[in-house]
Amino acid sequence: MKSIYVCTTAIALTAIVSGPASAQETNEGELRQSTVTVTVQKREENLRDVPVAVSAIDEQFMDDLGLDEFSELARYVPGFEVQEQSPNNPGFVIRGITSDSGESNIEPRIAIFQDGVSISRSRGSIVELFDLERVEVAKGPQPTLFGRGALIGGVNIIQAKPEFDFSGQVTAGIGNYDERYLDGYVTGPIAGDKLAFRLAGRLRERDGYVESLNPDEEDFNSQDMRAVRASLAFEPSSTLRFDLIANYQEDNPSGTSFKSKAFAPLPNRSTAPWDPANLNTFGDFLGGKKLGLNREVRSVTLLGDWQISDSLSLSSISGWRDFDSLEVFDPDGFGLDLMIFAEGAKGEQYSQELRLNYDNGGRARGFVGASYFDETGEQYVPLTFDERAVQALLGGFLVPPNAPDVSQLPDINLTVFQQSGGTVIVPLKPIHNEAFTNFGDTQAVELFADGTVDVTDRLQLTAGLRYTTEDKTSGLNVELLNGPSALTGAGLFVQPSGGLISRSETFDDFTWRAAAKFELTDNVNLFANYARGRRPEVITASGSQPAAGFAILDAEIVDAIEGGIKGVFLNGDLNLDASVFYYDYTNFQTTVVQDGLIAPINAGDATAEGFETQANWLVNDAINLVASYGYNKARFEDGSFKGNKLRLSPDHTAAVSAIFTLADAGFGEVVLVPSYTWQSRVYFDNEQRDEISQDAYGLLNLKLQLNLENGYGVEAYITNVTGEDYIIDAGNTGDSFNIPTFISGTPTFFGARLSKSF
Repeated sequence: MKSIYVCTTAIALTAIVSGPASAQETNEGELRQSTVTVTVQKREENLRDVPVAVSAIDEQFMDDLGLDEFSELARYVPGFEVQEQSPNNPGFVIRGITSDSGESNIEPRIAIFQDGVSISRSRGSIVELFDLERVEVAKGPQPTLFGRGALIGGVNIIQAKPEFDFSGQVTAGIGNYDERYLDGYVTGPIAGDKLAFRLAGRLRERDGYVESLNPDEEDFNSQDMRAVRASLAFEPSSTLRFDLIANYQEDNPSGTSFKSKAFAPLPNRSTAPWDPANLNTFGDFLGGKKLGLNREVRSVTLLGDWQISDSLSLSSISGWRDFDSLEVFDPDGFGLDLMIFAEGAKGEQYSQELRLNYDNGGRARGFVGASYFDETGEQYVPLTFDERAVQALLGGFLVPPNAPDVSQLPDINLTVFQQSGGTVIVPLKPIHNEAFTNFGDTQAVELFADGTVDVTDRLQLTAGLRYTTEDKTSGLNVELLNGPSALTGAGLFVQPSGGLISRSETFDDFTWRAAAKFELTDNVNLFANYARGRRPEVITASGSQPAAGFAILDAEIVDAIEGGIKGVFLNGDLNLDASVFYYDYTNFQTTVVQDGLIAPINAGDATAEGFETQANWLVNDAINLVASYGYNKARFEDGSFKGNKLRLSPDHTAAVSAIFTLADAGFGEVVLVPSYTWQSRVYFDNEQRDEISQDAYGLLNLKLQLNLENGYGVEAYITNVTGEDYIIDAGNTGDSFNIPTFISGTPTFFGARLSKSF
């Protein structure tokens, strides 16, 4: 989950997937990556000219390496990581800083956008990466470029737009674990050169890879996703275009394999996270819902671009979006009827941005703009406990590795019985239900300006400023759904709030950036930038002590400095990039467990410093190699976590990939694409406990393609070739009760796909 920049992985990889090229095919003195166009600075420009640490990964590269998910794509972008417990529960990490909070009243640190519309809210931010132009990953604070949520970086998913020439593509595939895959698009004109359409969709299904020992539950960690997109382009004149885009996605995977290492799933069965698990629901939880996720995400976006004159243009981005999800999970990680939780999340937002752009082809260019953002959301968490099992857990009666059946546990309150001399019998409740709901409501208005001046033919300076004012309301409602607990006489893990409580506040602040680019030679660029990012204040209340009311955590501020070099060598055959960065955080916001609930706190100050480099070597017409490395030292500077690494942040990451053109028979070509990614030890909590971590590991993937000139293509792939056992998370909700759980990473997957373009 870093700042000055080395051409990030995808820059070089974009050159790869374009097909091998010799030095003679590149104009002398021209950087190869200059052919990659990005819009991260709100205008089309060559990637080498952008003084920002940005990666541009196009769909061709994603297809060649078989990258269907954020978590896969991130392994090839230094300084970027994505942890995906499920489509409902991701963690985005840029240069050591994680954004994964599911609370509706906490702003994300990393801005995720879809064609310029924020989709940053955690439970709705995982969208299927299909039918794209590219994905741009900007590292470091981007206050004037991305705005809300871009404390430490931004990701913009740029979807493919309708075209006025008819074309299409369809791909179908199968694989192990009963994989089914279908993907395609079609685009073309509707009414001459004025109106065009595009329809795209994808289906991905795969059985779970952690076997369920409970016959009432499916194997865990499956895939079950359907996504469709319909879009229209309207060009009434050569200076005006509108794009209307509607997206729908549905995810229904089986439950996540939260598995205990302490308690065996069944007597004499393995506790390893990748071996079979025994997870369950009980007590007719939510009307008999099984473990798993049901999630829907819907959005409508309207993009408008009007070329007012040769130097002025007006851009408009209008967005509506909502998501609705319910995920049921077994947080204890073994078969005892101890507890069962769920999380229901809802969110709806409207946004509007207007931006006036100036560029007359001279030495100055830039933009001014304003935006409005309106979001409402809630997170509902029902909790069911068997009080007999809870008493046994808290009283130390459960001894690993084998837990007894709940019917064998004491069914009276032993504390009351013993304190009363054995004369008072208080039966425990087999089913005790509690719930808490947090609410968030935000209206924000932002004004921003950003400009660039060519001081000389080689020196370029950029500066930008954003003002934000926001009205925020935070609410909390904690309920005991079937009366007080027989163990406590009140709430078991939360205490009733007496109805909905809430607090509203208004916050405002400025953020800014300054950057410089210097053309050292015709082949080498230097750049540097300084930026301030901000994560807004948090209005928070404790579910365990709602009577204490709301507290306000100060805004999290980061000051970031970065500098780097982008160059081409060996007569254009070698692209080499390097960067260094330093981040200084004030009021670093993180989460801790308080009385069984996850609560946000101000953990003090933190820093991150590091180095990234990447090389892209076109060895010859048949071989193209890419390698990258990132070092990131992200640490707490004070407070209870002083000296500890930030969670989900390995110090070292590396990736290497290649495209080998094995044969070209005139009717097509055979291409072998191997890739290998590696990361050092990662901790899953801020306490930096070795037992809640993953040792260094690497993953090898292979793909073989036959690309025919008639538009047909055949490919075979295998991921995690060596069958590496690893985990993607540890601790989780079970850690709140001193019974941490562990989630297995993916095993070896293999399959084949057939495609046809027309």
